[in-house]
Amino acid sequence: MRNRTIARELAIKALYQLDLCSDYIISDMDTFCKENTEKPEIYSFAMSLISGCRSHIKEIDEKISSVTEHWELRRMAIIDKNILRLGVYELLHRNDIPPKVSINEAIELAKKYSTKKSGTFVNGILDKIYTQYGNGKLLKDAKSISIQQIIPEIDYGNADLHIHTNYSDGTMAPEAVVDEAIRLGISTISITDHDTIDGVVAAWQYGQGKNLNIIPGLELSSYLSPSEVHILGYFIDIHNVSLQKILKLSHEDRLKRIYAMVEKLRGLNVNIDPQEIFTLAGKGSPGRMHVAETIWKHGYCDNILGSFSKYIGDKGPAYVPKKTLNPQQAIELIIDAGGVAVLAHPGLTQRDHVIEDLVKYGLQGIEVYHPSHAPQTVKKYLKIAKQYDLAVTGGSDFHGERKIDTPIAKVTVPGDLVSKLKQRC
Repeated sequence: MRNRTIARELAIKALYQLDLCSDYIISDMDTFCKENTEKPEIYSFAMSLISGCRSHIKEIDEKISSVTEHWELRRMAIIDKNILRLGVYELLHRNDIPPKVSINEAIELAKKYSTKKSGTFVNGILDKIYTQYGNGKLLKDAKSISIQQIIPEIDYGNADLHIHTNYSDGTMAPEAVVDEAIRLGISTISITDHDTIDGVVAAWQYGQGKNLNIIPGLELSSYLSPSEVHILGYFIDIHNVSLQKILKLSHEDRLKRIYAMVEKLRGLNVNIDPQEIFTLAGKGSPGRMHVAETIWKHGYCDNILGSFSKYIGDKGPAYVPKKTLNPQQAIELIIDAGGVAVLAHPGLTQRDHVIEDLVKYGLQGIEVYHPSHAPQTVKKYLKIAKQYDLAVTGGSDFHGERKIDTPIAKVTVPGDLVSKLKQRC
């Protein structure tokens, strides 16, 4: 059973108690959740649902009442009423959760904890509410629209699903990325910084109200001898406790890695200051790209690529390996955070023989369209995607000034591929 399903069951039990016993308060529910799960991600998601439902209870009950003219809220079974409250809260206030998932989960809760007919009852009510109030806006001619029509209505348009900001090894701030995407007429982007979600948060905050879909993402580093395997994650829950914990450890390891590389470089008479590297990285996580640029700026190489080939590439004398996840751990972490795990730029790494194992670990997609993929390479990975039933993605792998030949929207994918990707959540 998925962690979020377990968390919803925990939330329903807590909401039931709150409704049944007026003496209970949210702090009691905090204790209840902690006593009933040892997993912090389950506790965190359950508490977010409980507090969200309670803080919007008046609005939620009004919405339910508005579509149940002949069935007063007070006459409903307490369990049905709270399953509906949970479903309505997710539909109207949790944009990070696909509506289809919220409705299906509510139906399953009703089947498990209420009567045989409750699943149909809950489905009908949530269908009406999402039809009328989907995305928080009243929809015209609601009676003629079904939930099946509403869910895919998000128009993702042309999408660039692989963009790095200055929170990892890109040079452009998330706010500037949003503005540039809008200027170029892109409908959807995903911020996929290396081992950090901070750029996603910044882009979301800035992008509120702008004509742009921003999909929360990241690119996790993993290692499978003899080289790294990068796993992209899409539609992730950026508040997931396990994800945040791993990313924090990753950031700490990156700092230690920088100091170790600088020490090795000094042994090669390449004298650079680690603080200069950290300053160059700014708000983001420092990495080899920042070290390479610092080496180049001090005249030890003719260009950034020279820094890699001469000093810090995988076989370079100053290379320091990451303490990183293995591919299975990376994939499971993304799935646990409610996201879709996708193999990044397979044509670059040439590790096709591991794809079958990655699929067994839970891989759900493959980046077919990438600036480095020639037409024949695209054709090959489309075939592999079909063979393993993988979602197809693509993007520019934008890094700003560090890769000037790959601007935003150099590679895009159509909206229907994004919709299919989201269905894998």
